[in-house]
Amino acid sequence: MTDSSRDDDGTMPMFSRRSILKSAAAAGLSATAVAALSSILPMRAFAQDGAPSGAVVYGNAEPPTSNYWDPAAGFGLVDEQVASLVHDTLIAFDVDGKMVPSVATAWELVGDKQVNLTIRDDVKFHDGSPLTADDVKASIDRLGAGALAQSMVATPGIVANITSPTTLEVVSPTAFGVVLNMLAFVKILPKANIDNPDNFKSGALGSGPYKFVSYSGNDVVLEANADYWGGAPKIQSVTFRYIEDAQARINALLAGQVDILTRVSSEDLARVEGNADFYVNGQTPPAQIIAIYQHNGPLGDLKLRQAIAHAIDREGIAKSIMRGANPVGFSSLPTSSTFYTPLEPKFEYDLEKAKALLAESAYPNGTTLRMSTSTLVPNQIEIDQVIAASLQAIGITVEVERLEVGAFRSSYNTYDINLNTLGVFNNDPDFLLGFYVGGTAEAVFHYNDPKYTELHSAQRAAPPETRAAAVTAAAQYLWDNQVTLYLSDEVWYFIVNKRVVDYKRAPLVGENLLPQVSVAS
Repeated sequence: MTDSSRDDDGTMPMFSRRSILKSAAAAGLSATAVAALSSILPMRAFAQDGAPSGAVVYGNAEPPTSNYWDPAAGFGLVDEQVASLVHDTLIAFDVDGKMVPSVATAWELVGDKQVNLTIRDDVKFHDGSPLTADDVKASIDRLGAGALAQSMVATPGIVANITSPTTLEVVSPTAFGVVLNMLAFVKILPKANIDNPDNFKSGALGSGPYKFVSYSGNDVVLEANADYWGGAPKIQSVTFRYIEDAQARINALLAGQVDILTRVSSEDLARVEGNADFYVNGQTPPAQIIAIYQHNGPLGDLKLRQAIAHAIDREGIAKSIMRGANPVGFSSLPTSSTFYTPLEPKFEYDLEKAKALLAESAYPNGTTLRMSTSTLVPNQIEIDQVIAASLQAIGITVEVERLEVGAFRSSYNTYDINLNTLGVFNNDPDFLLGFYVGGTAEAVFHYNDPKYTELHSAQRAAPPETRAAAVTAAAQYLWDNQVTLYLSDEVWYFIVNKRVVDYKRAPLVGENLLPQVSVAS
């Protein structure tokens, strides 16, 4: 087999242009596909001189979702940070969000329902076992079965068929225009773990540039995989540390106890303004702060939801509490999302209109809503206080209960309303739109709307020339129905100690570019 881990000069670790073309030709791809792949540059630039060294510590406002290390079982910043370093994907994203080879060295779209893949033959999981086509098939097939949280990224019934030890065809029963985005997100896991899910309780096992070491107290610790097929990462140790209190987090950064502070508030940014010891990274996934509504109670009433939308001064909150750090859009998609377009009506702040809509609802005399609050979202407690007071002004009582972040994340869907963030994990708006269909919609929102399901399916199946219109139609439906309260964008500003050299992020939730980063000695 072609050793596509070696460049033309014999060095490792990156793909060479020649090796990519050889792999594509060996797979029998069309001339068009080979030509397209010839323009793809390698994503990673790992340490080539010496072993990994040094350590970096992240300060996060949230812990992992659980001690269950199946990356397809949940959503969360820390979960994806860990998954993006411990596990490989078939396709990867570079700093600009462009797709580049990873475990798959070549791919070809065949019509609108199939993609053919060629995979590497030199990848090993951290326990020394080889990554095979069987592992790829198992990782894809289980999403098509629809039982997992992240099944939302796949079409129901999608399967991978093995055509040789290093080739597969991924086939969807329906048109799937964003299949490559799915393949760039799905983590490749050992089939042995998929067949024995209890294995996920003992830790994360992947083939990526970092190995899972431990989750103890508030720290998730990873260490460099010196034998990584793409070359060893530059940093030896990575720790994701949960610090719930916002003041404690910024103090830990200023004291040098953590190196990177994630998803910071405007107050945090102000604390380091003009400080030469830090820099700010603003590369962000399209993300939005929303108030999740549970549709199995009073918030299942359309007029009530629309009344709430008019009762909340979204622009005022963004300007005052967020200090202008987060743009306010007029859509169910964040302003930075592909295909974002402002929608009508604007649901502008208007208490009289809010009261009129409430009078037309099934709750003309108001109702009581239970809200949980925490410190997961920047300025969450302050924003929640404003929301509660605003709804009180139109006759809706809000009972607010403050929870620790871990408890908040495990119980949010038992409350009527709570502030949260939806972010794009795969660089396509289909990811956000997918929260409102299938099992994810039921679990997160207690929501099931056949009309929206049709619109979601249509945008997923749409060809490039009509995709924008199809995405907008789905976004318009969510917006018109105010399926949740779309508060503002959340721009993911990270504050970084200058000892962390060349820190960059792809426009994603995870940290797949960290292996390129070094720390000054």
